[in-house]
Amino acid sequence: MKKKSAFTLLELLIVISIIAIMASLAMPHILSALTKGEMMQTASNARQLYLATQSMAIDAMTSGDTTAAWPGDMSSPSFTAWASALCSSYLSKSEFCKLCSAPGVIVTQDHFPTSASQTAFRIYAVKEASEGSDIFLITRNATPHGNGSDTTVTLDSSLRPYGNKGCVIMHRGGDALSLMQNQLKNSYSVGTLGKNAEL
Repeated sequence: MKKKSAFTLLELLIVISIIAIMASLAMPHILSALTKGEMMQTASNARQLYLATQSMAIDAMTSGDTTAAWPGDMSSPSFTAWASALCSSYLSKSEFCKLCSAPGVIVTQDHFPTSASQTAFRIYAVKEASEGSDIFLITRNATPHGNGSDTTVTLDSSLRPYGNKGCVIMHRGGDALSLMQNQLKNSYSVGTLGKNAEL
């Protein structure tokens, strides 16, 4: 009679430990890829906010309306003035709320934001004349410092949307970047603050 072969307990433990080691090695890369995917969606939201603001600014230039322009060109630069101008003709309130959201920062129409601190972004009062590398939007977990080529960004692990994993930056020139923590050392990617105040 033929004897049935089976795994011994030791062989099963070895296989399970090998699988556990491989999973632990792959997990950081999987989590990083998931974060990068979320950041790309947030960068897309920032780009849509940029395009709506640019359309508004182009219309303002042709009409001479200073209540609807780049935030820094408005007669009274503020988050409320910018949001109100966008929501009057360029975005619905629900679209605006969706674009100002990110993982862990949900903005709803029921609690429409009255300041940038209630959104996923820091917003800067860029102007039509601002440099293309000037920061227009940056996720709230990131704080730019310095100016010109000396601009650096620090990440706050306690702030959403991404803590110290990375951030999304939208420049006045139209490029939206999702940068992981190790990519923030490149000052060319970070951009500059110029003389633009935060709204």
